[in-house]
Amino acid sequence: MKLGTLVRLSEPAECTAAFEKLISLGFESCQLQYKPEVYRKADAEFIRAEADRIGLEISAKLGGFRDPYNAGGRYAFLTSGFNALPYQQMRLEYAMRSVEFTRWLGITDNIFHAGYIPNNPFSPDYYNLVAPLQILCRFAKSVGANILYETGAESPIALLNCISDVGADNLFINFDTANCILYGYGNPVDALYTFGPYVRSMHAKDGLPPCKPHSMGHETALGDGYVDFPKVFAKLKELGYNGHVTIEREISGPQQQIDILKAAAYLRTLMY
Repeated sequence: MKLGTLVRLSEPAECTAAFEKLISLGFESCQLQYKPEVYRKADAEFIRAEADRIGLEISAKLGGFRDPYNAGGRYAFLTSGFNALPYQQMRLEYAMRSVEFTRWLGITDNIFHAGYIPNNPFSPDYYNLVAPLQILCRFAKSVGANILYETGAESPIALLNCISDVGADNLFINFDTANCILYGYGNPVDALYTFGPYVRSMHAKDGLPPCKPHSMGHETALGDGYVDFPKVFAKLKELGYNGHVTIEREISGPQQQIDILKAAAYLRTLMY
């Protein structure tokens, strides 16, 4: 396994300082989040060249949508992801450009919060998600890329059902250890028993379950939440997982780096 964290870019030029900082902190890899108005091949080539020069591996690109209609809270069920029909076409087209950019970076894996998956596989909302995922996976296959579904906003069995129904051999999972808890659908240890063979990358993150109606749980520093990391890594090793471990801490400011470094020291005791 290789340890890394997230790099979020507003402009390609920001990558140099970000990559150098991660190397100085002892990290080997990163997941890259970059959502420009227009994806350009020259920008991908610049980012790739800087990563190679500095010696940092880019393990995956976080995709997503650039439009402003992705509301949070209870209305996220109606507005998030590919199954929000008014925004489906433009999101699918933007996702395809993200996949192209991923290949220009010289990597294969593109991660999406693709939308809420209903537990009812006969719900219209279910196939409003399955159909665009089939289109996106087919496009990704044509350019040699993979689509990784970010876990959390669904029950583990719903995600397993969805992967089966999409029927694409390039659809995998980015396993977020906290999201299973934050959205209130279970815990990451049990989830690995359900969909573990599809895990291709992961976010090491911690959090607490929701305790109020129409709200998510609270993300915490790693070790302060309900994720049982020793059991998570024991199951990952049992599954033969040897991919990247990417620390995610969703705060800003000096405390973010403190929490990430503390998490890295702890995770290294479990990874090897």
